[in-house]
Amino acid sequence: MKPTSDTALQRPDLGQAVFETMQAAPAMGFIGLSVMPIFPVSEYSAEYPVIPKEALFNLLETARNAKGGYNRGEEEFESGFYKTVEKGLERKKDDRFVKIYGSMFNYEVVISNILMMNILRSQEYRVAAKIFNATNFTAHNATTAWSTAASADPRSDVETGKETLRASGIVADTLVLNYTAFQDLKLCDDIQEKVYQIFPEAAKTGNISVEHLRTYFDVPKLYVAGSMYNTARRGQDASLSDIWGSQYCMLCKTADGDITEPCIGRTFKWNEGATEDVIVEEYRDETVRADVLRVRHDVVEAFLASYDEDGTIKSEISAACGYLIDATAAS
Repeated sequence: MKPTSDTALQRPDLGQAVFETMQAAPAMGFIGLSVMPIFPVSEYSAEYPVIPKEALFNLLETARNAKGGYNRGEEEFESGFYKTVEKGLERKKDDRFVKIYGSMFNYEVVISNILMMNILRSQEYRVAAKIFNATNFTAHNATTAWSTAASADPRSDVETGKETLRASGIVADTLVLNYTAFQDLKLCDDIQEKVYQIFPEAAKTGNISVEHLRTYFDVPKLYVAGSMYNTARRGQDASLSDIWGSQYCMLCKTADGDITEPCIGRTFKWNEGATEDVIVEEYRDETVRADVLRVRHDVVEAFLASYDEDGTIKSEISAACGYLIDATAAS
């Protein structure tokens, strides 16, 4: 069905194409949705339950009284708040260009995937700005800069972070670093020595992988951010820079379950109640003799926290789930 100038039609076929692009994003260095996973919601703005530390760690009497009832664990939930924001991009599907290039490649799919990659890049930038941020999290200097191969001790720095988080009741399961930090770690003498002892094949090839570093740091999840963005102004030659900087690494707890799970943060997704992670639409713009493809989603990347009736923070859940390491500085 051809779209008219006043009707936006859903394109589920292209929606599937951009969903596959999203699925492939981690392999291209986009880790934002792994660090702050999607949590679908039925309203664009609402409260969500926050379980305070007291409710999780209080030691309650569980013995039943003789001829009586059981004690009741009635600690109160607290409330957090989210509000999603609609974000998206459009691109013209010019009638003439479709005729020229349509026989060479799938013009619609290519345009949709370009839009999806641009949306992912913007989302990645927002997540990185929240996580690698010394205002949101206290930065802890490494004992020795991780780029100092001969004397750096990254595992000691991470173990210190694990103990700090555990004192707040958080068991860290994730280490986040960027591509440059990953390359520095692969050259670290301590890492090479220990990895080569455990993995003889790595000693033969000299190649240290993400899986090897997971074992070295004893973390279930290790994400290496490799995504980049253009820092130059439009019309100038591209100048690429890492979205996630090389100064910091983040040891944290990331979500695997529902919204009550303590974690570094979540991406609330509404999409007007649609089940898709992104929505793809098409409408006609006869003034430019083109159909217009639109890719959009309704999301917010948020830290978990509860508030009282005056808007004052009560429990900063996400702040307690992250330990920021300044890998370029020495304590």
